[in-house]
Amino acid sequence: MWEVFIDNKLYPTYICELFAAIAGVYYLKKNPKRGKDDRLLVYYLVFIFIFDLLAITYGLYGFVYDFKYLEFIKGTPFESHIWIYNVLALITTTAYTVYFLMQLESTRMKKVLLILVWVFIITSIFSYLYGDAFFIGTSPYAYIFGAFLISFSIGVYYLELIRSERILKFYDELALYISIGLLLYKLSMTPLFIFQRYIGTNSDFDEIFNWILKAANIFMYSVFVFGFLRNAYREKREYKLTG
Repeated sequence: MWEVFIDNKLYPTYICELFAAIAGVYYLKKNPKRGKDDRLLVYYLVFIFIFDLLAITYGLYGFVYDFKYLEFIKGTPFESHIWIYNVLALITTTAYTVYFLMQLESTRMKKVLLILVWVFIITSIFSYLYGDAFFIGTSPYAYIFGAFLISFSIGVYYLELIRSERILKFYDELALYISIGLLLYKLSMTPLFIFQRYIGTNSDFDEIFNWILKAANIFMYSVFVFGFLRNAYREKREYKLTG
């Protein structure tokens, strides 16, 4: 089974996810008094690595072993592992939006983002229940709405950042590095996803899409790792200077 995983070069994204999770845990360990926002982010990254690995294992097991010992899954909509990633889309968008919500000081904007999160979750679940994409492909509604919601929350964070004294030390904000990696990922992948929906199945485009997806994932998680390690090192240095 893992030969298929290696032969199809599926591992780069999972390695990057693992590095990001490890860097995040290291960042927390260096200062156990981190805020709830940092803990949420790190716990999410650990979760996403485990969840993503289980999802691909589920898919590969069905592909290679035809669900041996799990025959009750065969012939059902759950035979494909696509539905797992649609569930993951809800979790991912919610986690990142709440993370940037926690960076804000404006109570009004926090409420706006929280309402949008609930609207996203409820309407996406309805689209899963009454649409036909949940078991056969990525839900365009959840993907596009999720990309918009994350980008909007990052934009609100940037706006508040430049209007406050925090801008004087913007380079010390972990959220800035997370936002850069995440925003560039969404800006690069969302147009390709929409374009893919229009042209349908095309082997050449699918190959390009998959390579860009891998590159975008590697870039995003590399920026996360850099942000974690830079801030952990900076705080360690400051502690030595003041201690």
